[in-house]
Amino acid sequence: MSIVANTYNMRTIPTAGRDFHVSLQTEDASGAEAILAAASGYSHYITKLIIRADAAMDVSIGSGGDGGTAVTTVHFGPIPFKGQGASGQYDWKAPRGKGIKCTSGLSIAVDSTALGTLWIETDGKTCKD
Repeated sequence: MSIVANTYNMRTIPTAGRDFHVSLQTEDASGAEAILAAASGYSHYITKLIIRADAAMDVSIGSGGDGGTAVTTVHFGPIPFKGQGASGQYDWKAPRGKGIKCTSGLSIAVDSTALGTLWIETDGKTCKD
């Protein structure tokens, strides 16, 4: 068995910044898709993440990788979903005032190992570096 290392960078979120809430659905995240666009000189902090999948696949959430390439830095995953006709769900929430700091200047992106419907909901804050 191999262990997959994630970059789980839990930080205190700066008070100045802009809150975000993103909810999306995609039929094919293999090859990566942006969840929230990059902002030069800013970092996204993820405070809540919900993923639902209706097919067997592994899903990763991280920084960068939109535009047809794999996620650059994985923060969550690969998270396995079994499929088999039943939806699976992954729920994560940071402690109050904390969040996962994504790589500065990169988008938050999703990547999956197979086709299938994914529903993703995430909350957080975008702050100047």
